[in-house]
Amino acid sequence: MGLSSLPPQLTEESYVSTFKLIGAAGDVVLIQRTPPWSELLSGDLSDSTVATTKREVELAGENGLDVFVAIDPTDPASGRSELAGLPSDLEGLRFGDEQVRSALLTYAQYVATNYQPKYLAFGVEINSYQRAQPKDFEQFVTLYHEAYAAVKEISPETLMFPTFQLEEMQGYLAGEDSRPQWFLISRFGAALDILAVSSYPRAVFPSVDNLPPDYFQQLEQFARPIALVSTGYPSAPEPDESTEALQATYMLRVLDYAQKLSMSLVVWFVSQDPAFSAGGPNDDLQYLGLRRQDGMPKQAWHIWNTVARRPLSKSAQS
Repeated sequence: MGLSSLPPQLTEESYVSTFKLIGAAGDVVLIQRTPPWSELLSGDLSDSTVATTKREVELAGENGLDVFVAIDPTDPASGRSELAGLPSDLEGLRFGDEQVRSALLTYAQYVATNYQPKYLAFGVEINSYQRAQPKDFEQFVTLYHEAYAAVKEISPETLMFPTFQLEEMQGYLAGEDSRPQWFLISRFGAALDILAVSSYPRAVFPSVDNLPPDYFQQLEQFARPIALVSTGYPSAPEPDESTEALQATYMLRVLDYAQKLSMSLVVWFVSQDPAFSAGGPNDDLQYLGLRRQDGMPKQAWHIWNTVARRPLSKSAQS
């Protein structure tokens, strides 16, 4: 069970506290970020990037957490149709560009060397990019296979995969093009250690009660280890028992399916409602937390915390 390193406030103290909170109520910390393009393209990572890496590795170790790094090169604000954060003179470049490919390969090697992560996502919700840029997606696939081989040489125990956005894979978020995208899974062949999906069903279903009872079960057909690597369900902007109850109901369903499908990992994306606005389509992040902005626990926190403190089964201990 994991939570992301997203802190409720943009301060060092808040970041440190978030790692402590995750360590007390989870096993894995998700560190998700856009590649530092300018540094990678210049061939010289900054002192700040190196120091941040060292600090995050230390914080994970101090709090008994496995590290999950998600390299996230595409822009959620564009529907993941463009690369995020490129320098202004390189805007519009895609995965077919040699500079982009070299930078991402270098970053994957850096992450594998310096974080030695248990989990590494190379590409986040990459099926959304495929729907928007199907030709360049083929370039991503070849780059992914190159990065997979390079990472395994450095850190063979790291489990590597791209992540897929489940609602879009199902065809719910595709507008007129509502074709499911399950065929994409086979493009990664044996270089897919885990079938990893994100799921935010509130974008499709107005209530947890509308969620089909077999919502996650179709993932079983691919005979791969399954992980829900980013999920959440918002409560209301203000403390509200009814919407917090819906969030708690969704969590119970998620954890029930995690058990039924023997998921290797479940990550709830936000531990505590952030006090800052993510802006644009990500504003709902403000209310996905298991704790309110003031730190008070919501109903779902008590469920998560109880399950996170579960005793290991005999099979897990062995």
